[in-house]
Amino acid sequence: MFRAAPLTHPLLAAYTPPDIEVSIVDEAFETIDLDGDADLVALTCVVPLANRAYALAQKLRERGKTVVCGGPHVSLMPQEAAAYFDAVIIGEGDLLWPQLLQDFRAGCLRKYYRNTRALDPGHIPVPRRDLLNQNRYSILNTVQATRGCPFSCKFCTTRRVYPRFQTRPVKHVVEEIERAAGGPLQRRVIMFWDDNLIGNPLWAEKLFREMAPLKKIWFGQCTFNLVKDKGLVRLAANSGCRGLFFGLESFNSLSLRNNGKFHNDVRAYEEGIKFLHDSGISVYTGIMLGFDDDKKDIFEITFEHLNRLGVDMVAPRIVVPYPNTPLFNELARDDRLLHRDWSKYDGAHAVFRPRQMTAAELEGGFRWFDRKFHSFRSIASRLWKSKTFPWLSLPVNLSKHYWIEKASAEQLPSGQAYPIRAAFTEDF
Repeated sequence: MFRAAPLTHPLLAAYTPPDIEVSIVDEAFETIDLDGDADLVALTCVVPLANRAYALAQKLRERGKTVVCGGPHVSLMPQEAAAYFDAVIIGEGDLLWPQLLQDFRAGCLRKYYRNTRALDPGHIPVPRRDLLNQNRYSILNTVQATRGCPFSCKFCTTRRVYPRFQTRPVKHVVEEIERAAGGPLQRRVIMFWDDNLIGNPLWAEKLFREMAPLKKIWFGQCTFNLVKDKGLVRLAANSGCRGLFFGLESFNSLSLRNNGKFHNDVRAYEEGIKFLHDSGISVYTGIMLGFDDDKKDIFEITFEHLNRLGVDMVAPRIVVPYPNTPLFNELARDDRLLHRDWSKYDGAHAVFRPRQMTAAELEGGFRWFDRKFHSFRSIASRLWKSKTFPWLSLPVNLSKHYWIEKASAEQLPSGQAYPIRAAFTEDF
């Protein structure tokens, strides 16, 4: 099970004045001490963990703690979240966190902290990785080189957190990578925690050229239109790229077009994936099942294509209408949302009524696809075709196979999905 270090709290810690003592707790493997001596507790949460964050905040506040929260869910649902916290941070916290700390010390904490001015990416500090339990992470050195994405897909939350696409100075990014922390292997492996690392191709070209002499191994995420620029793919590979996450989302062109994913071209998938593999880059892809243009055969069609193309890893999800995205608002307007239990907005549950199948059929098809794709036969076939970076893709595939079989053996009740185990962290 691979896990990359979180970036939010180490970065906020870097913005914290030195006279304030800071500690970071990662609930993935640590338990929060509700009775600890912290005066201020800062949480961050994605949508499916919102209920957990609300419950935790209540327990902490009952013990007299001041609890604040930020992250994707808070930026999407600030008014709802404000009912559970002493203060909420909406959007980027770089400029807001120091102000919040100042207000807390002065005893005049506000309920809402919202960005009113643009951040200069050149002023982003190096995260406090020294505050993390470094032995817990397969990849310790997570780096954010860009923020946001120039595209606006109907289902995506990125624009609500990062309203504009920005790049950090290449010099600053390279210097941060050079200062990588941890043991010998940790210092060599880097993960870019970006939504779209190639959102500005000319900037990305410069970054890759300046990274090449560092001899690092790195992974990242970007849009699949990267494959239109074979020179940029080669530069990425020469700079140490060994794996990329792409939101392919679907092999149904109508589903892509009708959800604003115009930059994806299904006809380019085969040649693009082959070129990435030939360049030594593993392909990890996000797939979404249950769009309005998807029929009941979408599960088998998707499996056949991904298996034939030798895709190394996949993160399959039932379409999730995250709150206050265009997709969510459209489904709410048409009275197609089944509920607003955020814990089930995890990509393993159907939380809306699909157009061309029932919600139960969507969940059943998703589980069929995930189990078949992560069968030993499929894993062996795909990785044999790929031949790129098995020390990453093989453990991820085997881990997913284990959890699927474990859930099946425990005979989960009908309609209950097995736990999703992300390859790196909940947010990737």
